[in-house]
Amino acid sequence: MTTGRVLCLAGRGSLRARPGHATLSVSASASHAPLAASGTASLHTGPFSAASLARIHRSNGSSTSTSICCHHRDGKHLLSTAGISNYNSSSSSSSGYPAGNETKPLKPPSAVVAEYWDDVMKYSHQPDDYTLGHASDGHAAGDAAAKIQPDETAVRQLLMGVIKAKREQGDIWPCLLTRQCCEFYEGLDMAGRTKFLCVLGRDFDIDLQDTASAVTQFEESMSKSDRSVIRSSQRLRLVLTPAYLTFFSRINQLPGGMAFLVHLREDILKILATNGNDLHLRALNDALKAKLQEWFSMGFLDLERITWHSPANILEKIVRYEAVHEIPSWQALKQRLGPGRLCYSFFHRSMPQDPLTFVQVALVQDISDQVQAILHDKSPDVKDPKAAIFYSITSSQRGLSGVDLGNFLIKRVVKEIQLNFPSITTFCTLSPIPGFRAWLATAIANEIQHPPPDASGSLLLPQEADALRAFAPSQAPIQTLSTVSGDAAWLESADQSRVFQPIIERLCSRYLTMEKKRALALDPVANFHIRNGASIYRLNWAGDTSDKGIRQSFGMMVNYIYDLPEIEANNQKYLLDGQITFWDPVHPSLEWAQTQTAITPPTPPHDFSSKL
Repeated sequence: MTTGRVLCLAGRGSLRARPGHATLSVSASASHAPLAASGTASLHTGPFSAASLARIHRSNGSSTSTSICCHHRDGKHLLSTAGISNYNSSSSSSSGYPAGNETKPLKPPSAVVAEYWDDVMKYSHQPDDYTLGHASDGHAAGDAAAKIQPDETAVRQLLMGVIKAKREQGDIWPCLLTRQCCEFYEGLDMAGRTKFLCVLGRDFDIDLQDTASAVTQFEESMSKSDRSVIRSSQRLRLVLTPAYLTFFSRINQLPGGMAFLVHLREDILKILATNGNDLHLRALNDALKAKLQEWFSMGFLDLERITWHSPANILEKIVRYEAVHEIPSWQALKQRLGPGRLCYSFFHRSMPQDPLTFVQVALVQDISDQVQAILHDKSPDVKDPKAAIFYSITSSQRGLSGVDLGNFLIKRVVKEIQLNFPSITTFCTLSPIPGFRAWLATAIANEIQHPPPDASGSLLLPQEADALRAFAPSQAPIQTLSTVSGDAAWLESADQSRVFQPIIERLCSRYLTMEKKRALALDPVANFHIRNGASIYRLNWAGDTSDKGIRQSFGMMVNYIYDLPEIEANNQKYLLDGQITFWDPVHPSLEWAQTQTAITPPTPPHDFSSKL
């Protein structure tokens, strides 16, 4: 057996259960195996990975020969397919009680307790080097587990032991069980984790029978005393709380537990990406997301400025996590953290070495229209800058998807900049348009496959169709547009760009302001900033000439302005009615879209508009 929940005795002996229950026999050469001071065998309990078993073996003496076997009275291996063996197949054993002695809880073995406190100290002093579940030393266990599919009954029993563990069994007992459950999970491959999470979501949600009984009791109590109403409502509230919330809370109490939960949700999101119809898993995801939103609220987040003198491990993560504009070298990073540039990040107090989300800012005189000018500026230090350009915002943890950190980050950074750079009055982004070319290709293919009944339903305006027909008389305008969409080589030709640029630019304005998903902007970056209360200001042709920029949006970028007095009003209009606010005066690149959406632009404060 390579991985599982075991009881390991250092020394000769066996643990016998009641008739009809499981028996775990452990034998070892006693010549070098140290016994406890009382003369009894030392006990290890929990779901150990192969690496954990190796550590136990080493702790008992390098020459100790240990064999582990789990038997049932009929001679069959218990839960062998899961690689988990329990010393008691009854439900009581999952709570830490030995068979036949339900009144006396097992004492946590000293070696396991000592290892737990070692973890606490390591996490306290070296949080960046500590991983709950010991993923760093569990590769062998993971390789072994890849050949094993955990049995659902065993996983259910393991989870029950964690969730039902009582502090009456010892204050540290729930922590030990939870920690070892995390070790077991880390030792599984993705298929095993999927089964684990499906069991957690399906079998540890609310109990429907208990809920129905509690509802009946509550209804009956309405005609009784206030005390009966309070008691029945408390019971109803309790049964409406899924058991897996207890599991999440117990993990969160462990050193490194918060990071484990973030990675756990990342696994859930990966599974849902291929199996989004699993209602129990979706409910599990929603519940964990809600808990993370509580635990990552503003009161638990610290804003820090990242500089060239920040710790090396933080700088290395900034380089690794950056998702908008790649940082190709340390010199490039130094330029982004140097004069005229700022970088701020949120850190959580339970993940102090992980920049959760960070923003990069350029301090300039005017609103920027080209990101390469920012990234490669040889004289970035500007005296009395007037504008702060947010040109990159990165969220490093996929497990925090949907947890609104970026919104808080921008608003906090604006306040920091106002305090430290009073000359700055304009706060604006220079943002990518990551979904434009993919949307355009899909829209063109749909029109070719399902031609509209008249010109009003076409992607192309009549004058645009005429221009494409004149350019390529031998094919339909939509076919020409398809060729233009699929191959960006025309960007190198001035003659072709004169024909295609106005068409592509107008279609991009349509994509940003008119294409919606559940009444909100389809483009994820547009939705992020407009939801935060920003106004759309200008499209920038050749705003990002990198390969990535061309691949995403033919090199176009867009500016969103954060007009501080109007942020909350813009946010409400967008969330209530899906209205996207245009900056006034409307830039020519957005005039067509503004007329189509018929939204009245806000009037900005006089001193703010004068800066533009």
